[in-house]
Amino acid sequence: MTILWPIQDREGASLVELMVATLVFSLVAASGMKFLICQNQWGVLQEDTAEAQQQVRTALDFMVRELGLLGFGLREGDGRILKAEGQEIQFLANLDAAAARLTQMAQAEQRQLSIHYDRASDKFEHGKVVSICRVDHCERHTLAKDGGNNSLELGEGLTSPFPPNSTIQIINQVRYALKPVDATHFKLLRTVDGGSNSVAEGLASMELIYLDREGRAGAALPDIHRVQIHLTARLSRTPGKIRSLTAEVYLRNG
Repeated sequence: MTILWPIQDREGASLVELMVATLVFSLVAASGMKFLICQNQWGVLQEDTAEAQQQVRTALDFMVRELGLLGFGLREGDGRILKAEGQEIQFLANLDAAAARLTQMAQAEQRQLSIHYDRASDKFEHGKVVSICRVDHCERHTLAKDGGNNSLELGEGLTSPFPPNSTIQIINQVRYALKPVDATHFKLLRTVDGGSNSVAEGLASMELIYLDREGRAGAALPDIHRVQIHLTARLSRTPGKIRSLTAEVYLRNG
């Protein structure tokens, strides 16, 4: 037996329907692409923002820590700040708190000193500058060689005697300066005793403001009581955008 199925009319999609469907699909695809582009741009912006903030934060952390040690190992009024400009500062500090004490009386003109380090890990290196202090007087000398376990040798003799227990501290000369990379990008250089390294890249600006005890800007070197640090970093792939941080450091014995 033969079964006959009814024949149904089946019409295909018209040209107009195809065109409408294609248009709708194109609009959806364009919207999706725009969304993906926006997402990517947002991700790039977030990544560059985090990087710029990290650069500024790293630079500030270094400067705040070491400016906080400015003058450590020196008497008040000993010329702790050597240079103070808007984009550069030079100062003296014992960055590692390395210290020793005389164990025997040291006479004027004496170069060989008997000492005991405050910490077993401390060792004074050839060419470093040390500050030797008794109650009423300090002298600075350069070491002629690496310090021994219980001795130091100075490049030149003492100008006056020092009693046992007089303190001896390393004095580092520290410099921070903003240096151009190109017309709009700068890096922050840190120099300690002549050796330099870059602390932060991609900076847009740095401003150092020096205040006296009354909060007046433009203080002379002996009158600087605190330092305001303003750092700005430029986003690497969006150079029109910047991120800034500010800190203020009160100086030791300032």
